[in-house]
Amino acid sequence: MKPKPRFNQKINLTIQRLGIYGEGVGYWHGYTVFVEGALPGEVIQARLCERKKAYGRAATLSCSRLSPHRVLPSCPLFGRCGGCQIMHLDYNEQLVLKRQRVIDSLERIGKLKGIEVLPCLPSPSSLHYRNKIQLPVVPSENGLKIGLYARNSHDLVEMEKCFIHAPLGEKVLERLLPLLKASSVTAYDPKTGSGELRYLLIKSALSTNQAMVILVTKGAPSRELCAFAHALKETCGEVRGVVRNENESADNTVLGSSYQLLVGEGAIEERLLGLSFKVSPASFFQVNPLQAEVLYKQALSLADLQGDETLLDAYCGVGALSLLMAQRAGKVLGIDCVSQAIADAKNNAQNNQICNVEFACGLAEEFIPTLRSLDVALLNPPRRGCDSSLLQRLSELAPRRILYISCDPATLARDLAFLNERGFSIDTVQPFDMFPQTAHVETLVCLDRDFVQSRVTL
Repeated sequence: MKPKPRFNQKINLTIQRLGIYGEGVGYWHGYTVFVEGALPGEVIQARLCERKKAYGRAATLSCSRLSPHRVLPSCPLFGRCGGCQIMHLDYNEQLVLKRQRVIDSLERIGKLKGIEVLPCLPSPSSLHYRNKIQLPVVPSENGLKIGLYARNSHDLVEMEKCFIHAPLGEKVLERLLPLLKASSVTAYDPKTGSGELRYLLIKSALSTNQAMVILVTKGAPSRELCAFAHALKETCGEVRGVVRNENESADNTVLGSSYQLLVGEGAIEERLLGLSFKVSPASFFQVNPLQAEVLYKQALSLADLQGDETLLDAYCGVGALSLLMAQRAGKVLGIDCVSQAIADAKNNAQNNQICNVEFACGLAEEFIPTLRSLDVALLNPPRRGCDSSLLQRLSELAPRRILYISCDPATLARDLAFLNERGFSIDTVQPFDMFPQTAHVETLVCLDRDFVQSRVTL
């Protein structure tokens, strides 16, 4: 019988790989141990600080062999703030390990052997790339604190600068912080129910130099909050508008469903690959727009559209890929469950004078049964992946090609296995580093139908 370490026991480990949250993974007599901050190839002595039946967590006590890829993090808050997980790893090695994570998921979860995974494409910028930041606001003895939560906790790490946030957003943050701290706006305290401000979000449109600030509050906006919003708009010309979001939930959900414009305009405009896109507070838009352009160009190339196809863009958001595909397809159908995103998508189609696209609000798995034929499908689901009923109906419609964009290799592998069993071969697997300095990896997969005969059930 293999031994298992005791709680608080000192153990020696060789770190074999990175876990899905960027932690080092080692094995002690076959028992899996996660060690935050440890890198593959490092030999460490650690103390077990959490022991479960199948795995444990340990803290490094000493390191007898360092990884040759370990580097000094750019951010002085690295290790305390939970925003970045692998800033201490050389960027080229980040790309290597992200590709390996996709390979491991395909083989272990999808049971897909022998699939070629291309090298992970680097981001045009490994720092200062994010066009969005969301910061919790908590009460303090001196009024309020703004920052990011430490990893796996609700301990706030106060910060005034983020090294992966875009320069425009950082400029807004730099102007915003002193104004907010000098104001009479109070932070919401869940223990007492007093105060109002829970989170602040900054969205930036890098190509147009426009920004939007979203203030998430408990209850109606106070005079002080409205005064702060107007002061920020006057102080920072890049801020097109300040919007309040009302969030009454008691859980960790950041945004509620109700929005109110406090000052200025309720949306910003971003441009990608020659098209302009309206981005509202509730709408999803890729957080790394420069890398998004690289990904979208590849998706357009792999789609290989001839001009007469019907294309479905499931989870279409504000319609960025829908409109880009519509320039080369016969007809595009976009579906998303966020009503504001669909409103933006329709507005974007009109503004870009693209007429061969239709957008609908609803769940993709409820929309796809209404279709009777389809040539190309584009899937870009949230982290949980696609509903099995959507994939089943898609396999019945039997489009000639499926493009799957995923932000989670595990659910991607599960869904690819489902489609592969139903007659779709995996042609291209291309990882993209959409989120440098973090453990996340984006992947574009192209699948082709193995046979021409349609199996659609009318």
